[in-house]
Amino acid sequence: MAKGLQATFDTSGWSAGLDRLLGPARVSLARSMAVAGGEVLRDEAKARVSTHKGVLANAIYLAFREAYSTDKEVQYAVTWNKSKAPHGHLVEFGHWQIYAVIRKPDGSYITDKRRKLATPKWVPAHPFLRPAYEAAATRAQAAMVQRGRERLPQLLAAQGGNDEP
Repeated sequence: MAKGLQATFDTSGWSAGLDRLLGPARVSLARSMAVAGGEVLRDEAKARVSTHKGVLANAIYLAFREAYSTDKEVQYAVTWNKSKAPHGHLVEFGHWQIYAVIRKPDGSYITDKRRKLATPKWVPAHPFLRPAYEAAATRAQAAMVQRGRERLPQLLAAQGGNDEP
């Protein structure tokens, strides 16, 4: 998700079931739900990237943010592998082009750092993460709730509470 944006949803309908869910099972439920929503956002971001040969789209993934996750909150991020697509931030936010860009015979592009442009050129942004969140947040929320409805009874049964939430 774009920085500062968070998906939230109302769990009051199954709070009794959640109250019966213990320890690691609660984290498992939260992670399952977060992944379901994150996959929707990831796929939407991939669909919105318009870069040559799909390098950036193929580098987009859903990442668990262990350093920011606890037993009470789990975080995932939709991001891209910066080794595979180091230009992702340039596409998302736009940039000043200060060097000549050359198209190679195979159709790919390279920056020629030996040839500085006389006048820098602004390359407009083609955001994919922020519009993906805006377009798919409701679908992501629905996917999270659906996954919770599927997973909660399974987890309750596994810990010995076979009754429905």
